[in-house]
Amino acid sequence: MRKNFLWYNFIRLGVVRTGLKFFYKRIRIIDKHKIPKGKPILLVPNHQNSFMDALLVTTHFYKTTSFLTRAQAFESKFMDWFLRSLNLLPVYRVRDGMSNIQKNNEIFETCINYLSNNEAVLVFAEANHDLKRRLRPFSKGFTRIAFDAEIKNNWNLDLYVQPVGVNYSDHQNSRNEVRVVFGDPIKVSDYKKEYEQDERSAANSLKNQTSENLKPLIMHVPKLDQYPLIKIALDEMEPDRAKLANNQYMNQLVEYAEELQTPELISDAEYVIEVSEKNNLSIRTLADVKLPMVKRILLAPIYLLVWLNGIIPYQPARFIIKNKIKDKAFDVSIKFVLGLFLFPLFYLLVTGILLIAGVPAIWAWGYFFISLFTSTMFKRANELVRSLKEKKKIREFHQSDSEAFNILKTRIANIANFRKLVINGE
Repeated sequence: MRKNFLWYNFIRLGVVRTGLKFFYKRIRIIDKHKIPKGKPILLVPNHQNSFMDALLVTTHFYKTTSFLTRAQAFESKFMDWFLRSLNLLPVYRVRDGMSNIQKNNEIFETCINYLSNNEAVLVFAEANHDLKRRLRPFSKGFTRIAFDAEIKNNWNLDLYVQPVGVNYSDHQNSRNEVRVVFGDPIKVSDYKKEYEQDERSAANSLKNQTSENLKPLIMHVPKLDQYPLIKIALDEMEPDRAKLANNQYMNQLVEYAEELQTPELISDAEYVIEVSEKNNLSIRTLADVKLPMVKRILLAPIYLLVWLNGIIPYQPARFIIKNKIKDKAFDVSIKFVLGLFLFPLFYLLVTGILLIAGVPAIWAWGYFFISLFTSTMFKRANELVRSLKEKKKIREFHQSDSEAFNILKTRIANIANFRKLVINGE
């Protein structure tokens, strides 16, 4: 047992896992029975959503798990101590300097030791994150760890590579659905004969097999040139966001879309994305995606109160996302980490002020607990406010350039018709 066992599991299960349950509307864990019991595991998930991918996997996995993350996060002495205490390890890239690349040898050796002790290590084989709903080519780093671990144990370690698919109904916002899907594990010692004959061939075989086992576990758009069309038709125009986390359903639609797509439709999609990004317009709002408004209208007064009650603790996250973070894949991580602490602290501060002001304790603490549990509605409340702003931008764009607006709407209509054919499987 590691010295940090209690601390690690308190943060992992007590703080982070509890926080994730509040942050997301629903977290579904699929096919967890496929994980080999009592064996060392090298977890290989897809990597779309920065730190959230690792948090969602490790908080729903039974073993003590270490995972590799960018070395930049370890720059200060405090963060180096804190992250290592939670079993995070730095991995260095070329941009960190060739001298630092050599430090990866020590990190890989640490991973091998953990696997030799029947623990788990998580590696993002795609090497970096990307919000696109597709699996990108793998690097070979994880195969080196896998084979070196087996060699160190004379090929008797019984190590498995475990593919994991992490699917989000909405990458950048809270209160959405997530599916963590465990795939068919791969026994590393099955590649012993090939490795002894040709190390490079064995590494490619293990890499390719892991990739093939992982692709069905996520929504995967194979052809990058078709991605803009599929993003608009199957993602932006989907009113029921929960369906986007259903990898099997979405991959069936991707197949239909590939069969029905045309160069003209791809051109339409590229144009829509270019114009909407240039003018900061919401494609979902432009496409008039129908949302379940009855519930929202009935709850509008409550949403307003929740929004007013949560707008102050939300401001630090909003400021950082808007002014400090260029990579949108970090948006939800910032929201989660800051929200995990700032919302409860703010409500506790207000509760203290109410008590000092002479408000009866039952009412003051009632405010705290009601605020804490209704904070899960803040995202919906903020969406309503944001939608009003988005509609205003679209009206202004229409007034300033009606010709461009009409072209944009025509092309969106073409994609909407394409979506209907895909959904109907025609």
